[in-house]
Amino acid sequence: MAPMLVMIAWMLWAAAEAAAGPVAKLPVPVAKEMAAAVLALNRVLGLESWPALGVQSCLDRGGLEATAKDVSAEDTKKCAETALDAGFPELGKSYVIGIPMAGIGPVTVFAIGQGQAEGWGAYSCDATRGKCPPTKLNGPSKQAKRLADRYRRACADSATIWFPAREGACGTGSAQEAK
Repeated sequence: MAPMLVMIAWMLWAAAEAAAGPVAKLPVPVAKEMAAAVLALNRVLGLESWPALGVQSCLDRGGLEATAKDVSAEDTKKCAETALDAGFPELGKSYVIGIPMAGIGPVTVFAIGQGQAEGWGAYSCDATRGKCPPTKLNGPSKQAKRLADRYRRACADSATIWFPAREGACGTGSAQEAK
C-alpha cells in the first residue's frame, strides 16, 4: 500500500509541475549563460557595435561600398561555432540560439528558453551595454515584444540558423507563448 501512495503522490506532483507552465523566475546560472552566449555570438559575428570597438569578426564582409561581400549561412554557422566552442553547457538543454539571416549575412542573435527556462529569452544588444539580460517572452515590455516578434519571424524563415539544431526550436511551448 505504501509504494502505491508514493507513486500517486509522485504522479500528482509531476502533474502539478507540468501544469505550472513557464517558470516565474529564470534560474540565475541559465540567465547568465544565455546572456553570455548572445554576447559571444554578437562579438564573433561582428554584430551590434563590436566592429566600431575594434573587435575583428571571423566573417569576411569585404571592404567598403562596392567591395563589400555577402556572407553565406555556412560561413556564419562556422564562425558562430567558434564562439560556442567556449562551452555553454545549457545550450540545447535550457535554451536554443537563433541567428536570422538576410541576403548580406547575419542580422541578429537571440536565445529562447526551453525546459526549465521555457517562456524566457535574450536577444542581441549593443556592445556598450555589456550584457543582454533575459526577459519573459510574454512580458509587457518593449524588449519582450521585440524578442517575441523576432522569434516568430525566425521560426517562419527557413534561412534562420539554429543552435544546436532547428528541430524542436520552434515547436515548444515558448513558440506558443510568443504568439
